[in-house]
Amino acid sequence: IIMFFYVKELFVKKIPLLIVALLVVVAGYLYASPYLALNGIKNAAQARDAEKLSSYIDFPSVKQGVKEQVKAKFAAEMIAGDNKGGFEALGSMFAATMTDTLVDGLITPEGVAAIMVKKEEQESKESNGAQEESEDLQYETSYTSFNSFNVDINNAEGKDGIRIVLHRDGLSWKVTNINLPLNNF
Repeated sequence: IIMFFYVKELFVKKIPLLIVALLVVVAGYLYASPYLALNGIKNAAQARDAEKLSSYIDFPSVKQGVKEQVKAKFAAEMIAGDNKGGFEALGSMFAATMTDTLVDGLITPEGVAAIMVKKEEQESKESNGAQEESEDLQYETSYTSFNSFNVDINNAEGKDGIRIVLHRDGLSWKVTNINLPLNNF
């Protein structure tokens, strides 16, 4: 009987500590999970693994976001083109109609993998003394809400950046939008 009370008292004291420890581990994972997803994206990109990369990207959402950005840019050029002449506006209108086809063809697992392969080939062709382009990039990460996370990638001057938007997908994260710097487009 004494042993029963001793075991009961031990569990009563240890259970709250176990619950607190479990809550700390879960909260730590929830905080670190977008960083783990970014590391998985980086590793898949370096390994040129299109299948694994596609598990981190919501392609329909990313395609739709890029299409909307490009169409908005062309619409702004068409409005500005009205003051310059008809040929610029006609060219912008033609480009806007081709946007869907171009974006659908480029933003696929294979397309993203091909872009990564081309980038690596370009970096390997650079001169021996040149710094890699990635060293000149600045990365900033931030939560915008519990379920939304941004990665801002800027050049050394802090402009012409890309914003990658991730959203929570269960216990993991997926890229749902890529905001492109279309100012120089």
